[in-house]
Amino acid sequence: MSNRRLLRNLSPAPSRRERGQALVLIALAFIGLAAFIGLAVDSGILFTQIGHLRRAVDSAALAAANQFREGRTVGELTAAATQFINLNSVSTGTAQVFICEEPFGPGPYSPAHDPSLCPTGGDPYRKFVRVEGEVIVNFAFLPIIGIYNFPINASAVSEAASIDVVLVVDVSSSMSFDLCQDLIDNDEDGVIDDCNGFPQPQNGPVPDSDPATCNLNRFQTDDAAGDDPGPPPDGDREDDCHPFEEVRDATEALLSRMYFPYDRMAVVTFANVGSRQLHLADGNNVPDIFNTLESLEVAAEPGNPPCDFGAGDPRGCTNTNTAEGLLIGGNYFGDANADGTSAPGEIREEAVWILIVLGDGGANALRDPTFPVWDRQGWICPNSLGAGQPTWVQPFCRDPLASTRYSFGNANYDADDAARDAADFVGCPDAFSPQPAGCGSPGQGAVIFSIGLGDLVIDNPCWPGYGGVCDPDLGERLLRYAAGVGDDGNPASPGDPCNGAPTGTDCGNYYFAPTGAGLLRVFEAIASRIFTRLTQ
Repeated sequence: MSNRRLLRNLSPAPSRRERGQALVLIALAFIGLAAFIGLAVDSGILFTQIGHLRRAVDSAALAAANQFREGRTVGELTAAATQFINLNSVSTGTAQVFICEEPFGPGPYSPAHDPSLCPTGGDPYRKFVRVEGEVIVNFAFLPIIGIYNFPINASAVSEAASIDVVLVVDVSSSMSFDLCQDLIDNDEDGVIDDCNGFPQPQNGPVPDSDPATCNLNRFQTDDAAGDDPGPPPDGDREDDCHPFEEVRDATEALLSRMYFPYDRMAVVTFANVGSRQLHLADGNNVPDIFNTLESLEVAAEPGNPPCDFGAGDPRGCTNTNTAEGLLIGGNYFGDANADGTSAPGEIREEAVWILIVLGDGGANALRDPTFPVWDRQGWICPNSLGAGQPTWVQPFCRDPLASTRYSFGNANYDADDAARDAADFVGCPDAFSPQPAGCGSPGQGAVIFSIGLGDLVIDNPCWPGYGGVCDPDLGERLLRYAAGVGDDGNPASPGDPCNGAPTGTDCGNYYFAPTGAGLLRVFEAIASRIFTRLTQ
């Protein structure tokens, strides 16, 4: 017998008791393994649901913020948030929405009020919405030890973009000229449509439509017979101030699409000079903006000084300083007044900057702001006919071709050139962004919408004194240029939607209204474009 065989024979055989202990250990091992697997599965369920809930709450916060932008109630915000939580595969989830309720009046506030979402230190209100979501997670294995479910929570804060709108409105005397084309003798002097170009009451009778009577009769009420086109001062507001009344009505309609005090509106006017009417810091409530728009008046023709109609020199006599209106409007986004002083509370980096400019003709007025308004030497009116002082030949104070753009300092630099430079200032990207080749210097990076109103925008006649080619649609070309800069920040964009568009038609950010009656459609379209841009 070998030693190996001997050793095997000497090893004792396992007893029944030892075999039973091994089975118990194996069973316990399986129970531990099953518990570990169950814990891993339930942990996976828990963490998977946490991820689902976080994504659902993020989307719910965005949905609630979009609803908040439109002025919805807390109940509507909660319904929208809950719907998005459920749509994100969290069918049993619920949502709570929190906002800052301070703008809606003094307390006591509802449980939806969250003071942490309110501004401090006098900062403007922002469209913050906080959404909290909760879901009950049901376990698969833990119920064995009595743990059936566990609540999980997630929270997200979203912000809808606030809007800062600067409205730049032409208030030159031609804004009262619609009555010159209605085939009615509005002033009852026996002559129909006797406006004869720019009204000059000092040279003859008051025409059908005139800035003086327009402003005088604004607040007159209708007589028993309804609208009364009688002679001043008996005419009514509805009869004496077109298309400016439609401008006022359309801009007031825009207010209904904004959400104050989160959104803000500033108002700038321009005729022969530009003027601030309402600051952004003050334009955060409907009454103040409405009252500002109601108080606007059509500007009178420039008087003497600076204008002298008999001098043969139009400097100071023209009345559409588009450049100054755009510069003042653009400066709101740079937190500076026209004179360079600080305007506290104006600038909001987080807001979407929108500038809407409305004009009824080409730019023809320009001045050096270092001169007083009454000094004719400060008015810039180059003579495009050649050497000598400017003359009364249309188009006044600008060359007849939109393609001839001169730089500042050139002897032929005119009102149209200055207006295009001002559009670049408003629409070109800021100093922290890449500059397109067409931008000579950084701008404000604002979005520009432009509106051309009336026939003078597309058909302003050039008198024979110029000779050669003339662009009668200089006004529209300027406004389309501004809209193009404000669309993508590139003055020379090859993809400008207005390239090749027929005269007198909408294109890109430019809109044309042949009469004041069409302005409501235009402002509604612009409002829709503004809010569509916010949700992209």
